[in-house]
Amino acid sequence: MNKFIIEKIASFDEDINKYSKILNIKKNEILHSPHEKLQQMSIVLEGLLKVVKFTSEGNEQVLKYIKKSESFGEGLIFSEENYPSFIIAEQDSKVFEISSKGVLNLFKKNEDFLVLYLNEISRKLMNLSNIIDILIIKSIKERIIKYFSLLYKQQKTEIIYFKSKQKIASDIGSVREVVSKKIKELINEGVIEEIDKNHIKLLNLKLFE
Repeated sequence: MNKFIIEKIASFDEDINKYSKILNIKKNEILHSPHEKLQQMSIVLEGLLKVVKFTSEGNEQVLKYIKKSESFGEGLIFSEENYPSFIIAEQDSKVFEISSKGVLNLFKKNEDFLVLYLNEISRKLMNLSNIIDILIIKSIKERIIKYFSLLYKQQKTEIIYFKSKQKIASDIGSVREVVSKKIKELINEGVIEEIDKNHIKLLNLKLFE
């Protein structure tokens, strides 16, 4: 879906321009907050954004990062709800946004866009379901095993790629230090082997099936 939208921007389609805008966001600038209604779908053209909540003590909790070509807002654009979290620029970024009216217009004019849009929402719902399955597990080590199990099923290889330990921590509801410690325990137990900072090898495949 994102590639499709970006191609539409490049063509300077009249309808797209009528309902859309491109924003240049400086590092640490707030793009959206829970105090405003979510009325557009957004795609990161350049840079990196983060989805953030703040604790009662004012501490920042990063829920996820949104990278170049990734989108957000498509699942809630017609809900009349506010943004559930703060969207903040982790780096200087460029973001494309199209209003709900613009999205509806594309639905009417282009069936391919509608299919890609629904596929993107379905993919994100499936990811959310997987994360919920992980979060109901009490043990952090067991959560990590479940996380690698899901990656194993997706990648279909015993050598698993993951973005970072921070990403794992964010996805399973923990912190990087704890995840690093538990991964070391799994290595020492002969369950996995660390290849590099982004790859591990599953040694006991039955545990991950």
